[in-house]
Amino acid sequence: ADKVSAPTVARLDCGPFTALAGAPTSQAAEALVRCAAIDWVTPETGEWRALLERTFVGRIRAIPFVTFSSATLDVAVLERHTRSVAEGYKLRRLDAALAERLVEDMKKEWLLESYRSLDDFLRRGVGYVAVHEEHVVASATSAVTSSGAIDIDIETAAAHRRMGLATAVGAALVLECLVRGVDPLWLASNETSCRLAEKLGYTRVDRYETFEITAPAFRAGWPTAG
Repeated sequence: ADKVSAPTVARLDCGPFTALAGAPTSQAAEALVRCAAIDWVTPETGEWRALLERTFVGRIRAIPFVTFSSATLDVAVLERHTRSVAEGYKLRRLDAALAERLVEDMKKEWLLESYRSLDDFLRRGVGYVAVHEEHVVASATSAVTSSGAIDIDIETAAAHRRMGLATAVGAALVLECLVRGVDPLWLASNETSCRLAEKLGYTRVDRYETFEITAPAFRAGWPTAG
């Protein structure tokens, strides 16, 4: 923030995600967005959007997202999907050994970007994978975790797509969230993800845009509140 007491602007960084708040037209706002790298940020207002576009001109890309509601999820449907794994594949809950396999087999180095460590992920996060011949070929993991919700990330290796694996691992992850009383948030940036969400039982709610900033600017020496 620009001040510890009564700030006019503030930012929160969680792994590759940034949130901005306060007065985007204040003198401190531009310094705030330049003080450290920003990979992904969702502008909450038109004024924040204009500031980001002006500050990172030529280096910013808007990605449309669709939000979904989990209120229509059906446990029986999800359980049926978890039993639909194709022959030769095994559905497994993510543990330390499988997390290492996931990073190695699917090049998912950013698995822990929003966590302090693998132990932190295993304690607070959750994930399921599909294994084929001892290799992880599909995964559904919590990209970000809070006390009441997770943000879901699903990926399938190219050679194993159209086998229903994303449906199976996604259903297993969502089902565990419902058992825990955690909201499994689904945000889709493409129609394939939208169709998978609806297959699992989600319903479309709204649309918004997130910015990806591919070459962020830096500025050192910003005071940190708290």
